[in-house]
Amino acid sequence: MAGSRNAVAQYREYSMPFITLSQAPHLLPDVARWYFDTWGHRTPGATLEDEQQRLEVFLHDNELPMLLIAMQDDVPVAAAQLKFHERTERPERLHWLGGVFVHEAHRGQDLAARLIETLMARAKGYGVREVFLQTERDDGGLYARLGWEPLERQTHRTGVPVRVMRRVLPLTGKPPA
Repeated sequence: MAGSRNAVAQYREYSMPFITLSQAPHLLPDVARWYFDTWGHRTPGATLEDEQQRLEVFLHDNELPMLLIAMQDDVPVAAAQLKFHERTERPERLHWLGGVFVHEAHRGQDLAARLIETLMARAKGYGVREVFLQTERDDGGLYARLGWEPLERQTHRTGVPVRVMRRVLPLTGKPPA
C-alpha cells in the first residue's frame, strides 16, 4: 500500500482544473470522439452519434452519474466517469468508474490518478460505499496501484477480456455543492 500513497503524493504536484460535463456541455462532442476512437468503434454498428447520445446522461448538476473533465488553457485534456451499472449481469454492482481517458500529450503525469481520486472523493460525498471498474490490464495497472482489488475476469460485450475490480470507500460527508 505504500506504493499507492506515493502515487497519490506524486499526482498532487500536478495541478489542473476539473469541471463536470454539465458545466461545459459544449465539450460533449470532444469527449464522445475520444471515447468512440478509443473504445466505441469496437462495438459492431456503433457510431459517434451513439456515443454522444450515451453521454447525455451526464448533462445534469450535483448528482450522479458524473463525468469529470480535466482542462488546460480552456482545452479538455482528460476525462473520467462515475456511472451506474456498467455490467448489467450483476445489478447489485451499482457504481462504476469508467471512461478514464487522458490525451496522449498529457499521459505520464498522473492525471488519470488525480481524476480517479477526485471522482472517488465526490462518490464518498454522495454516500457511495463501493465502486467497480473493468480494465483490459489483467494486473490492474494504475487501478491496482490506487488500491482497487481484482475480483474476476469477464468478457466485455465486444469480446475483449477484462479484469473487474472493486474499491471500497469509507462513508463520510455530504454531497458536494
